[in-house]
Amino acid sequence: MTAAANWVANGASLEDCHSNLFSLAELTGIKWRRYNFGGHGDCGPIISAPAQDDPILLSFIRCLQANLLCVWRRDVKPDCKELWIFWWGDEPNLVGVIHHELQVVEEGLWENGLSYECRTLLFKAIHNLLERCLMDKNFVRIGKWFVRPYDKDEKPVNKSEHLSCAFTFFLHGESNVCTSVEIAQHQPIYLINEEHLHMAQSSPAPFQGQSEATCMCYPHQRNCVQSYLSPWDVVGGLGYRGW
Repeated sequence: MTAAANWVANGASLEDCHSNLFSLAELTGIKWRRYNFGGHGDCGPIISAPAQDDPILLSFIRCLQANLLCVWRRDVKPDCKELWIFWWGDEPNLVGVIHHELQVVEEGLWENGLSYECRTLLFKAIHNLLERCLMDKNFVRIGKWFVRPYDKDEKPVNKSEHLSCAFTFFLHGESNVCTSVEIAQHQPIYLINEEHLHMAQSSPAPFQGQSEATCMCYPHQRNCVQSYLSPWDVVGGLGYRGW
């Protein structure tokens, strides 16, 4: 048997190989632009302002809806924010996307070099785009992990796969943006709906006559017992029970 035959027989042919490393983009020719809020010097409104009233956040949402690579971040000054947009080729049509109160404070080209700061923000912008795609497929984000909540109508819980994924970005060579996909297994996660709330209200807790969610926590964590159930803004009471 030849060496080539052994190679294929051992399952090492290229068609049978799998990888968690993927090439996403080539940086050659990339362009970017940085905006800040012109109405308040270098600052945008404070973070407590609603997104629809914040020029930076509103422009960021519009960029996501237009499938643009974008990211916003806090500036070094307190309560300051800025918006970054990346693209290749011709400049995208930003009419009706960028708020009229934002002003351009920096523009860059690949030919002029890509700083570490700009590269890091590009990775975050790519992550935002991946997050939007996964959200459209009913994934939810918990920390760095993307999880698809369990649907009891699909399969029995003990026969269903509960997998989550996370992404790490790096630069291969001088201009090739790659991602490493990490896959993990998690406990079943459910989305709380009105049915769960009705069940909790109609199921009296032992010896009390009213339902209450109970959690285990350390004595110094007594302040962690208040929670909110979105999107109904219902205050949830978590009873304290010491170890």
